[in-house]
Amino acid sequence: LRVWAFLRRLMAEESWHSTPVGRLILPVLLGFRLILLATSGTGVYGDEQSEFVCHTQQPGCKVACYDAFLPLSPLRFWAFQVMLVAVPSVLYMGFTMYHGIWHWEDSRKVKKEEETLIRQGQGSTDVSGAESPKLLWAYVAQLGVRLVLEGAALGGQYHLYGFKMPSSFSCRREPCLGSITCHVPRPSEKTIFLKTMFGLSGLCLFFTLLELVLLGLGRLWQTWKQKSSSSNYFTTSETTRKHKEPNDNFPVVES
Repeated sequence: LRVWAFLRRLMAEESWHSTPVGRLILPVLLGFRLILLATSGTGVYGDEQSEFVCHTQQPGCKVACYDAFLPLSPLRFWAFQVMLVAVPSVLYMGFTMYHGIWHWEDSRKVKKEEETLIRQGQGSTDVSGAESPKLLWAYVAQLGVRLVLEGAALGGQYHLYGFKMPSSFSCRREPCLGSITCHVPRPSEKTIFLKTMFGLSGLCLFFTLLELVLLGLGRLWQTWKQKSSSSNYFTTSETTRKHKEPNDNFPVVES
């Protein structure tokens, strides 16, 4: 029971500051990218080097042209991108677990002290946990890092591959003699997959930015509500004090 209560509290603290965008949409998009890479990525880009045909028999020319055409394999690039984007979330989960264990131990100590005070007849204390600013800033920091990583990955993908996979590639590199033309297998299929991964990365970038905006608006709304409630409280207290204030201006009776 204690383990279940701790896990439930840990999940509540982890999702305390996140909006529905961060709790649902971003994990779904990340999982969908992983599933897409595992199921279709190998089938589309698995033969990129074996089926890369060049019109030459010169030793080493095909390898040199393929390296000029794709300096980095798209599959490895996307796998590295997904793992890199997931690192801030994993670090935030670790920080939340550490904070949950620390807060759990403190709450148990406070609960024991409260039981002792109740036995001694001194009343009870309010031990409700307040919102931790450390978790909020940790969540905002991991969103900011993810935003930077997604933007850098989008820029890197556009710089390396562009938006279209060409059907042929002209190469002029050592040890090739002259200009060599090479052909890329299934360029249309590769182009569709390339644009799909670019679109998913763009959606992740957009929803991460939206999560940050919603967090900022939520904090502004909470601050405005607290100021409004405090001003109403002071107005009500002042009005009540005026009504309860005794009137010292009694008429003077002369005898």
